[in-house]
Parts: sequence; structure tokens; C-alpha cells
Amino acid sequence: MNDSGENEICRGALGSGRPTWAEVNLSALVDNYQKLTSLLPHSARPNPKIIPVIKADAYAHGMIPVAGALAAAGATLFAVGIVEEGLDLRQAGISQEILVMGTAWWGQEEEAIQNHLTLAVDSPESLRRLNASAKDMGSHASIHIKVDTGMGRLGARWDAIEPLLRALRQSGPVLLKGVFSHLSSADEKDPMYTMEQARRFERSLAAVREADLDPGEIHFANSAGLLYHEPLRQWSVRSGLGIYGYSPDPQRSPLELRPVLSLKTRVSSIRSIAAGEPVGYGRKFSASGPARVGILPVGYADGFSRRLSNRGKVIIRDRWAQVVGAVSMDMTAVDITDLPEVQEGDEVILLGSSRHCRMTATEWAASLETIPYEVLCGIAARVPRICVRGC
Repeated sequence: MNDSGENEICRGALGSGRPTWAEVNLSALVDNYQKLTSLLPHSARPNPKIIPVIKADAYAHGMIPVAGALAAAGATLFAVGIVEEGLDLRQAGISQEILVMGTAWWGQEEEAIQNHLTLAVDSPESLRRLNASAKDMGSHASIHIKVDTGMGRLGARWDAIEPLLRALRQSGPVLLKGVFSHLSSADEKDPMYTMEQARRFERSLAAVREADLDPGEIHFANSAGLLYHEPLRQWSVRSGLGIYGYSPDPQRSPLELRPVLSLKTRVSSIRSIAAGEPVGYGRKFSASGPARVGILPVGYADGFSRRLSNRGKVIIRDRWAQVVGAVSMDMTAVDITDLPEVQEGDEVILLGSSRHCRMTATEWAASLETIPYEVLCGIAARVPRICVRGC
């Protein structure tokens, strides 16, 4: 990573190309990571840590620069969703431990072992496949046991974990490095189900120790679990949304986190239209009087959702401009009739903030009836990411 303070290109380049880009503030990223770490009790043993979740290209922030910045800040373990993401990190020179939470598909075991990826295991069958591959290679494999305490997707059931533990005791080249589970409802105000999951997890940990196995790295909470449930801070935490600057319920958060990603474009052209003239596909907007319309080179193919048609708003020159007409694949129109100072080439903030205006993924999500995760992950790969080290 470049420590000179100059901007870095995370993926792609602007150059003379289309002026639509995402800025990734690595300083805000590291600040969020350090704030989240500060919630953990450093007197606990083993010492709990923040495990950054950087799957899905780090929630579309750019997995490689995000991992580099967080590794420099002290992160020693990263969590990804699939083997392919772990391989990309290794190819980029990331040497820290990488946990593949979705485990390996059939046939991926050998490549995962060769690249020193840690795999989640949730059944005797998946353990046997991994064990066989390690033996054939004359190597060893590292695993974390995944326990289902109530999510109902993957994981060995919390009350039926013994068969997996017996198989593990018989697996010579497979090394247990961690045990984890996943919360389903940690953002709910009623903590009852989350605490029940914690009790089930503790019972699973007891079973691991009764089998004379060292559980290694114990991790349980997600960002919501860390922020809203203090008893869960005794174990390491897998944080995704939190390190990118968001909490599921900001009003309840003990921390003020900083959104890391801003999405920007520029006014590519300005059109004057008469009363009654339509704008865009389907004529979903017609001017009520003479109007000025700014055309933006961004659309739903970039992650600016079509559901923002006639309802979204953007920031130009520290003022709000309303989206008019249908958001198309590559272009969006905004009403700048009341912004006579706006000119072609002016910067437009879609996600981010100016001095007096601010648009967050949480606000987008509310208007789209979805969650911030989907908003962030929906920003397309064709949008260049520019890494900045701002204040």
C-alpha cells in the first residue's frame, strides 16, 4: 500500500474514462477497525480480536486494498466466503490466516491446502474429504469447526456435535484452529434468542474440550452482536458491516462509525425542457414547467438502483437534486431547475457527504426497503475504486 498520502487506484482507473467512481477511505476503515477493537476486553483469555469479513470483494470496497490496510493495522485473520476469494488474497501477497467460512466445494480441497487456507468444517463427511486430500498430498489442513446454534443453514448442530468431534480425533493431518457459530438475530432489541444461541455455543465449546480438543480461536458475534450484546465480547468477533462504517441500528450503537465508501459521478450534460416534456424510459416524469435537467453517467448497472426512479436524490454543490424519470442502465436524470449555478462537469455525490448534506447506505436501504449490505454489495465492479487516505 502507498503510505505517501496520495490516492491509490484499488481497481480500474479513471484517467479520461467515464467519470463515475467510488472512493474508499482507508483511514476511515482503519479507524472503524480500531474503534471496534476497543470494545473487546483485553484482559480476557484467550485475547479476543476483530476478524474482518472481507468476502464479496470486501462488500464491494475492494478486497485487496482493504486486506492490506487492515493487515498493516494489526489484523491477523480474515474471513471470506469462498475458496476463490482466499486464492485471490494469497495471489495478492496476503500472508495472514484466511478462513473460508463457506468451506470448500468438492474438488477444491487440494488447492485450498496448497494455499494454506483454513476451511470451515461442519460434518464428518466434509472432514473425511479434507483428511483424504491432506494425506494424498503429504500435508496437513487447518480447520475451524462451524456450529449451528440457531441460524439453521450450515454447521454441525450444537446438540449433535459429537460425531464430528470423534471423526476429528481420528484425523491425523487435520488441525483444529478454531470454533465458531453465527448469530441470526443480533440486531433485534429483544436479546432472548441471541442469548439462547450463546448458551448453545457454550455447550458446544464444552463438548469440544470434553473431547480433549483445544478449540483454538473462538469467534461468535457479528457486528450487531459486538455492538449490542456486551456478554458476547468475551470471544473474537467477525465484523463486516461495522468495519465499513455502519451498524444495523445506529441509534443503539455505542460507537460512531464512519462510512468508508463514497459513490460519485459528474454532470455530463444539461438539458432545458419545456412544460409537459417527458424524461427517460416510459415517460415516468414530465416537467410541470420549464426545467433544467442534469444527465449523470451512472445507472442501475453501476448499483444506482432503478427503484430510485423519481424518488432518489443526489448532492450537487452541497445541495439536494431530485432524480427525475426512470433510472436507466447507464444514465440518470436529476432536476437542477432550482440550482442555476450547476454546470457540466460538476461533481455529484450519490453516496457520501458534503458540508451540509449526507447520504448513507442506511438511508438508501430504507428507501429501497432493503439492508445496507445489499446497497454496498450492489455497487458494480465496473465502477473504479479509488483508495484515499483522508482525515
